[in-house]
Amino acid sequence: MTSDDHSVHIGGDATVSGQVASGEYVTQTQHIANIDPRLMAAFDRVEALLDKHAADVAEPDKARRDIADLRAEAGEPAPDRDRIADSLKRLTRRVATVGVLTEAVQILADGLLG
Repeated sequence: MTSDDHSVHIGGDATVSGQVASGEYVTQTQHIANIDPRLMAAFDRVEALLDKHAADVAEPDKARRDIADLRAEAGEPAPDRDRIADSLKRLTRRVATVGVLTEAVQILADGLLG
């Protein structure tokens, strides 16, 4: 039996990391960049701390978007340092109310911009 419903439903307390697709004729492409494992650890730490302290951050969803932008740009073959710097400025401003998070973002910035 076939159905025209090709939707994906994710519920509960799920965390999805990676691609999800459904439907006829779906095509996906994933580009995985070679990012230094220490830099990946710095990204992971910032994200974990943001999850932990989200209630203390005025705009946690926008901070998450900044992190996603930074990850994407860092994975580019020729990352745009100006774009990274702008995202870091926004992210730093958004998390400034949480000291440990601000420190983690600074460590990330050092890794991204050297």
